[in-house]
Formats: sequence, C-alpha cells, structure tokens
Amino acid sequence: MNVVLFILVNVLLCAGLIGSYMYLRKLKNLIGYHLGMNISMTVSTVSALSIGGLWGYQFPYYSTWVTIIATVIAMLIGMIFGALVDYQTIVTGVSGGIMAGLMSPMVVMHSHHPVPILIFCIFLFFFAILMLCTSVKV
Repeated sequence: MNVVLFILVNVLLCAGLIGSYMYLRKLKNLIGYHLGMNISMTVSTVSALSIGGLWGYQFPYYSTWVTIIATVIAMLIGMIFGALVDYQTIVTGVSGGIMAGLMSPMVVMHSHHPVPILIFCIFLFFFAILMLCTSVKV
C-alpha cells in the first residue's frame, strides 16, 4: 500500500472518530444507558477492525505489534466513548475493544484477497459512526 494512502486513510479514520465524539458529546444528555453501551461497544469494535486491518495490511511482518497497538487503541476509543455515559459503559467499550483488537489484524493478514475485506471494514466503520450519530435523535 502506498504510504500516502495509508496516512490519508488513518487521518480520515481519526477525523471520523473526533467528529463523531464531538457530536455525541453535545448530545450527551440524550444518551441513555443502553444506547451508551451500544455506542461504546460499536465504536470500539469497528475502530479496531478498521485500524487493525489497515495496519495489518501495511505491516504484515509485524503482526504481534500490530495486534497489540490495535487492541490498545480500540480500548482507549471504547474508554473515551464510554465516558460519555458512565463507568459501566467504559467497561463495555474496553471489553469490545479487547475482543475486536485481538482478532482484527488476523482478518486482513490471513485473507487471500485482503483489499476487499479492508475496504469493507473501512466502509463499515463510517456506516456505524453515521448510524450511531443519527440514532441519538431518534
């Protein structure tokens, strides 16, 4: 993968996370307990799938470090989004980040055709972010 494309996709994923967090933080009083758990778990899971898959595709010979980094990043994302509601949603986001972070690089690194699954994971990330941001108003 081209280094510029790799950096661009990482910046796009970070921009999606920051934008959705800022939007959800404004509406934090409308987020209930169950929706908060869904938000923290979904965001940490799709983030781990996207980041772990992207980094696993870019650095296939460093699978151990990619798995560790993807897991830690997904745990932090679950913590940050879970902090919008309460402590139990933090725990839910962290546990979702752990599970998805441990398996996300394997999805791309052990695929015969990794590009379609990587594109699908990135599409799934933005679809989930959009779905969660629109679900608060409903």
